[in-house]
Parts: sequence; structure tokens; C-alpha cells
Amino acid sequence: MKAILGRLSDLGLRELFKLLTSAGAEGTLEVEAPVGPARIAVRAGHVAGELTPALVLAHATRSGTFCFRPQPVPEDAGEWLPQEEFLARLDSQVQFATRAAAAAGMSPQAEERKAGADPLAELRDSLAEVTLPSGAVRMLILSADPRPYRTLMPEWRQRGWDATVSEKPSWPEGPAPALAIVHIPASGTLAAQGQAWLGLLDRARNERPPVPVVWVGGLGDPWLRHQVIMAGVDFVMPAPAGEIGETARWFRDELTLVVERLLARRAEPGGGAAEAFRDFFLALHVDAPPAEARASLLRFAGTFFRRGVLFAIRDNGFESVGGYGFALGSPVRLSRGGTPLEDVVVERRPLDCAEMDAGAVAGIAKALRSPGGLRDAKVFPILGSGECLAVFVGDSPVAASGEEEMLAAVLARSGGLLGL
Repeated sequence: MKAILGRLSDLGLRELFKLLTSAGAEGTLEVEAPVGPARIAVRAGHVAGELTPALVLAHATRSGTFCFRPQPVPEDAGEWLPQEEFLARLDSQVQFATRAAAAAGMSPQAEERKAGADPLAELRDSLAEVTLPSGAVRMLILSADPRPYRTLMPEWRQRGWDATVSEKPSWPEGPAPALAIVHIPASGTLAAQGQAWLGLLDRARNERPPVPVVWVGGLGDPWLRHQVIMAGVDFVMPAPAGEIGETARWFRDELTLVVERLLARRAEPGGGAAEAFRDFFLALHVDAPPAEARASLLRFAGTFFRRGVLFAIRDNGFESVGGYGFALGSPVRLSRGGTPLEDVVVERRPLDCAEMDAGAVAGIAKALRSPGGLRDAKVFPILGSGECLAVFVGDSPVAASGEEEMLAAVLARSGGLLGL
């Protein structure tokens, strides 16, 4: 296997360790962070390496690149730790150094005074060079009338939302916000600035990723409403009649709910991360025997579902070729035709068992010797050469494991590796 390159913005250290562990990979992970290189060894779910400032920064900011080189790793590579413990130590270093840096004010004079006695001096200096992501969600409010938002600010800060308010229709320089609210003046359609307010939608749409926009006001003007909707705004709502009273409270409640929904949608993993998972997994197994690839795929699926089974598609039915968590003493065979598994084969997309015929799902649960049923199960297609070659049934999601889109992306492209 050749070296595998990638960007930490697509796959962070936590995701990389998950994939390497599922594949049983052994080798050296070289990280090129904004402040320098770092090098760690990986083997059998364990990691060895120093917690250098470069590595801490790479983990905290997901910035830089990585190169995994498959090769035998010597025993004396360093202190071997389980990957979760290694990540916990990295998280602790980030939190500790960030608090210490804030207390020191990041001043060069303070660094000079403490450099001799403070082991975190070098790390704080590195943190000063690269901005760590803030815990608060940054939002932008462009409003000709900022009064309705004054009452909202304290509540939003408690939610971890940091909003910047500007009365001018101009997009500020710097990092893009997570969400923008555009609140036009009451005479926005008549004022000379009408096009300037509409131009904000183009700016938000051209950001990468695009910034969701809530448009407030001007809904009584059919032309303006049409322009706003056609420009791709995410939500439109009428402006409040004032900043006090019941209608003002309704506006604040409604806007808070809309913002919460849009931020939750934006937080969902994008195609880039799912594709990075898929590509790295495929690269790890390009030379692996089919049996090893199947075992690795099941180990990876185990980080998303507590129980799972892999069914190969045969001419006369579905046949289990591996699994975990179920009592599979011998291969399980299911007929084709009206089963929920067939729906996944035809539609070639993941389906929840809760959406399928209850009787048919109960039949699968019985074949898998699962008295509790498959109420939380999901079925994923496994594709190869344009055809569905197998399906994976996962049950009992692992809440802390992350998003299932990552697993779906890996399964959808791994059919050619499984020898089915």
C-alpha cells in the first residue's frame, strides 16, 4: 500500500484513528500543521507520539495536512496509549493551553518572563499564531432597525450564539458567519439602497460553504418578495410591529426557533467529509483480501451501530456473510421479492426499518434471532460496478459515534473490495 495523503479539514485525527483502527492498519502518521510538523505511530488501536504544539494545534483547528505511511512500527516508538486516551490528552492540552494563554494575555513580555519556567510557553506562542475555533456560534445581523434584537442578545449568548449587529447593508470582511439575518428598513423597496440589501444574498450564497440567510421584512411588496425567494434565501418572515408587546415576543420566539433549525441543518456533515471517509477507507484496503476488507468494514460499522450483519445478494435470496452483535451460528438466508431489503436494492439508498412494513421487518428480526425486533435498525446499500451487490443492516445506533452519512458513503463504494 502506498502512502495516503489528505487534509485535516476533511478528516480530523479522531476520524483518522477510527478508520485506521477499523482497518487494523499499522504505520506512521505524519502531520504538517501551520506551525510545523508532527509524527505519531499507530498500531492496533493504539497511538505513540509526543504531544507537540504542532500536533495540538492540528487537532484543535483541523488545519494542515496528513500523510499515512503503512509500515512496521518499532516497539520503542514511544508510550503506547489507546487512541481514546491519546485523544483525551490532546483535548486536555488544548483546553489547558487555551486557558493559560488567555490568562497570560498572549503578550510577548509575559512570554519572555515565563519562558524559562513555563512548559506551556511554546504552545501558547503557537496558539497565538493560529486562531482556535471559538465555542460560540458567530452570526451576523444586518438590520436598519436593531431595536428588536436588543432583547434577544442576552438569551442568544446563553445559547452560545455570538451576534454582530450592523445597520448598513454591507458584508463585513473576515471569516464568514454561521448564519446571517437581513432585516430591511420599512421603506426598503423605495429607498435607493434596495439593491444593496438584495446584494447581500448573493454574497452569502457565494461563501464556501454558503451562509444561510433569514430575510426579515418587505413581504408586502410582491416584486421584492419574488427577488428574495429566487435568490435562494432560507427563510422569510415579516418584521415585528415594534420592540415591546406580545407580537414582539412572538417575533423573538419565532426567529430563535428558525435560527436554531438552520444552525442544526448547517451542522450536519457535508458531502466533503463523507467523501473523505470513503476515499481514505478505499485507499486503506486497495490491496486487502476480500475477507479482510469485509471484517474491516464490519469493525468500522461497529462504531455506528451496536449490532450489524452483512447480506450478500444471491440469485435466490440474501445470504449473511458476516456480522456482529447477533447470534449468527450459521449463515442466515432470506428470500428476495417483497422484503424490505429488496426496497434498498431497488432504490439504492439507505432506509429506516421504521419506514418499512412491520411484518416484514419482524421476519428479518426472527431470522436474526433478535427477540427485541429491529425498531432502530437501518439498511444500507453496498454498490459496485453500478449494481447493488450487498446490503448492511445496522441496529441500535451508537449515539456518540457521529453521523451515519460517513458510514453510508463508505458502504456505497466498497462493493468491489468485498469479493461478493
